[in-house]
Amino acid sequence: MYLDHLTISVLFGTGVQHPEIKKVLDGLPLLKLLGQTADPQNFVSQHQEQSPDVVLVEMDGEKCVPDWLENLTHELPNTQVLVCSHSREPDFLIRAMQVGIREFLPLPLTKPDLEGALNRVWVAKRRLHPAESRQGRIIAVTGHKGGVGSTTVAINLVEALVELSGERVALVDLGRPFPDVGNFLDQESNYSIADLIQNIANLDQSFIQKIMQPYGPKLSILHGCSDFRDQDSIDLDILERIFSILRNMYAFVVVDLSHWLDDFFLKVVTDSDMVLMLTGLTIPDIRNLKKLWPHIMDWHQDRRKIKIVVNRFDSSHGLQLRDLEQIMQHSAFHTLPSDYLALMQCLNQGNPLVTTAPRSKLWRSIKDLGTQILKEIGFEDHDAESTAPKKKFWIF
Repeated sequence: MYLDHLTISVLFGTGVQHPEIKKVLDGLPLLKLLGQTADPQNFVSQHQEQSPDVVLVEMDGEKCVPDWLENLTHELPNTQVLVCSHSREPDFLIRAMQVGIREFLPLPLTKPDLEGALNRVWVAKRRLHPAESRQGRIIAVTGHKGGVGSTTVAINLVEALVELSGERVALVDLGRPFPDVGNFLDQESNYSIADLIQNIANLDQSFIQKIMQPYGPKLSILHGCSDFRDQDSIDLDILERIFSILRNMYAFVVVDLSHWLDDFFLKVVTDSDMVLMLTGLTIPDIRNLKKLWPHIMDWHQDRRKIKIVVNRFDSSHGLQLRDLEQIMQHSAFHTLPSDYLALMQCLNQGNPLVTTAPRSKLWRSIKDLGTQILKEIGFEDHDAESTAPKKKFWIF
C-alpha cells in the first residue's frame, strides 16, 4: 500500500477550541484534516467508520491523564496519538506513556514541532505496510527451574527488541502459579489473559487490543491470571488462537513462561519460534538441565530452536562455558552477567533496566542478546534503513 498523505483529527481535551492549531495544520498541505471536536467522550464513536492516522490531543492545563485518553489509545489501536500541552509534569508524562501516548508537543504548537512528529509517524507507517503479510515471531523465555530469572530477562528483552527493531512488541505473562510481570513493573491491570479465555466469541484483534495494557508507544503487555483457578481453565486450542492473532498484531511476542513441565508448557514451546532456556552455571543446574534436555528434544526435534542462555554468569567462579558444552553437547547461545546492583535497582523501582540502569553491563548484554536473536531469525536489517538519506514527510 502506498501512502500519499496522513489523516488527522484534532481533539480539544479541555473543551475549548484553539484556532491557532488549525492554522498550523493548514500550513501542511499533505495532511488531511478529518475533523476537530471539543467532545472527548464521543470522539471514538465519531471515528468508528474511519480511524485517522493521527489524533492531535490538546491537553493545555491538565495535570493528570483522564480516563477518556486511555480509552482513546485502546479503541483506536492503529492511530498514533500526539499530545500537546504546557504541562511537563513527570507524573503526567509517565502516566501518559503508560497508556500508549506516542509523544508530546509543547504549546504553543509550531509547524516544525508538528512536522517532526508527523515525519516519525510516516516512517513508522512505512515500516508497517510492507510487513503486513509477515507473521510475527514468538520467543519464549523459560528455565529448567524456578528462580533462574525468566521474568527479568523477558521484561528487559522486550525493551531491547523495541529499541533495536523499531517494531511493535508484545509481552505475554504465562507465569504460574504467580504471574510476576505486573509486580516487577509495579503495574496493576484490570484485564488479563483470563478475559480472553472467557470471551471466546469476541476473540479478534480488536478485542485483544482492548485487553492488552500499553507500556510505552510500542510495547503492550498481556497480563497473566492471578487466580489459580483461571490458570487451570486455559484451553490449549484457545491459546493457539491467541498466539495466531498476536502474530498478526506484533513483530515479536515474548512469552514469560514458567518452568512447570506439563502440556501447557509443551504447547507454548511447540508454538514458539525460539525458546530461551535459562540456566545457572553450577553443578546442580547443569544436572537438572541434562535430565530435562532429552525430553525437550523428544518434544521438538529441532535443536536449533532451543537456545541455552546462561544467566548470572561469572567467569571467575565455578564452571566455565566449555564445561557446559562438554556435559550437554550443546553450546550456550548467550551469557548474561551477574549484575546484582543494577538488578536490584530495576526491581525496587519497578522499571526496566533501560530506565533505571541504561549503562549497566546487564542491560548492554541483554541488548546484545536481542541483536543476536534478530540475526538468528533473519530479521531484516534496520541499520540499512537508518543510514539511508533522511526524507521529510512533506517531500516523500
